[in-house]
Amino acid sequence: MTSESPSRFTITQWLVIIIASIGFLFDTYELLMTPLVGVPAIAELLQVPANNPLVTKWMGNILWLSALCGGVFGLLGGWLIDRFGRKRIMVASILVYSLSPFAAAFSTSLGMFVFFRCLTFIGVCVEFVAAITWLAELFPQKRRKEIVLGSTQAFASLGGLLVTGINAWIITRANTLPTLPLPDIFNGHAAWRYALMTGILPAIPIMVLLPFVPESQTWREKKQAGTLKRPSFGALFAPELRRVTLVTALLSACAYAAAFGALQLTPLRVAPGLPELAEQRKALKPLQDDARKLNTDLLAALPAFHQALSDVPGLEELTVQRGRTRTQIRSAKKTIDNPDADEVQKTTAKAQLATLGAHISQLDTNLTELTQSKPEAKKAVIDREKILKQLGDNRDQQEPFDVAVKKQGNVMQGAQESGGLVGRIILAILLVTAISRRNLLRLFLIPGLIMLPLTYWMFYKHSAVEMQWGIFVCGLLIVAQFSYFGEYLPRVFPLHLRGTGGSFATNVGGRMLGTSAALLTTNIIAPMAGAKSTFDQVAIAAGIVGTAVFAIALVLTFLLPEPKAEPVETTVESKSTVASR
Repeated sequence: MTSESPSRFTITQWLVIIIASIGFLFDTYELLMTPLVGVPAIAELLQVPANNPLVTKWMGNILWLSALCGGVFGLLGGWLIDRFGRKRIMVASILVYSLSPFAAAFSTSLGMFVFFRCLTFIGVCVEFVAAITWLAELFPQKRRKEIVLGSTQAFASLGGLLVTGINAWIITRANTLPTLPLPDIFNGHAAWRYALMTGILPAIPIMVLLPFVPESQTWREKKQAGTLKRPSFGALFAPELRRVTLVTALLSACAYAAAFGALQLTPLRVAPGLPELAEQRKALKPLQDDARKLNTDLLAALPAFHQALSDVPGLEELTVQRGRTRTQIRSAKKTIDNPDADEVQKTTAKAQLATLGAHISQLDTNLTELTQSKPEAKKAVIDREKILKQLGDNRDQQEPFDVAVKKQGNVMQGAQESGGLVGRIILAILLVTAISRRNLLRLFLIPGLIMLPLTYWMFYKHSAVEMQWGIFVCGLLIVAQFSYFGEYLPRVFPLHLRGTGGSFATNVGGRMLGTSAALLTTNIIAPMAGAKSTFDQVAIAAGIVGTAVFAIALVLTFLLPEPKAEPVETTVESKSTVASR
């Protein structure tokens, strides 16, 4: 693999490129699954409505827990990459991020779901560093290395589009898919579970192809010869590496901060405030206020309900049956009232409604008999069901207005994903030019200092179309930086520290420190913005955070070392390196 023909790739090299492309695509696929499945999963596992404050709280908990785990265990994974080989650890990480979402699909508790989502995040964090290190060493020729690293990473931007499309397809067909083997209390046709199961897809082709691709020859030869130095975290801060370690970690943090502190907040936290949605916001406000009050009442009623389940054997199973029947009744009524439903559908729904009405009457009788000696238990069940019905009615009233809001959010999501893809492609093209790596990064940072404030402070107030184009350009400028680091990092760390150094920059700097900008934007800066609505507050804060981190990154480029043709191994080992032997 070290002697390459400049004219064309070998079959083995094509297999390497295919594996890397699949890996990068599903990196994004697995990560962006969380915002799609998180809310319905938490709501089902906690047995509360999706708009309950507990769901919002746990979504936040999952995000910071996964970022923390990704940073800590991702750094450990980088050390393992240098210690045991690029290909071996890459295979292990792909298996982790493929099997963990499949396991999460069968979660029966919130703790189980959180554990497997964190495990997925860890797998993704390790895989990215392993893959870029593996590719950089399998394609040592400079121009070819740049082409391969730039083009394969472009597939990462397709992951978001793919997972969104597959999730939408599953939602419309979930009831026709095979029932999952779960306890009766859970929905065996929940769309979020099927979506998680698709996370196993990358394991299939990669496991088939991996036996036909090699380990990094450079790493293997030094390992076999006994000349490969042992990696250590302390060695990253040796005098000759301290600067590049800190600067790359801070630059990575800035890129992730712009993504999570501005770009990723746009579809749900900013887009609903667009001027075109003023009518929907006005109609939704009193309904959302009512929903908040009802959710407060529900939380107050839950302790008595849980106590009733503990006191009366069989009551939990009965409440599940009652809940499912009431959901089916609501669905049948919707079909009957739907002007787009044909007569056959309405006739079928009316027949189902009659059957379900008789069934719920029988379940009422069963509840009375089961709680005969515990009347307070029956009251707790009925009180909860009344609140849930009111919440359901409230949700139905919100739906016509909420559809328009979600549609606009999806447009913004598509704009940022498309912009990210274009940005990665442009970066891949620019990598093969003679431009210095400092100036290459500045090509994306300097326009961002203009586009970020324009988008969040001006375009947002004018129109959805202007905002859409602004988000497209912001996505281009931000996401391209992720591909930049994928090419840059393997070139500036010595062979025995490429995994460790790349992981420190990407996982500690980016995924642990940088992603915390979401909290900075929404919880700290936004409340101080002084705007009328929370959407305006988040837009102002997103512009501040995005512009600030781009400015910091631009300053840091003056400290960024230009990579040498071949990274030179450190000649002075730190005490911690010696100790690790």
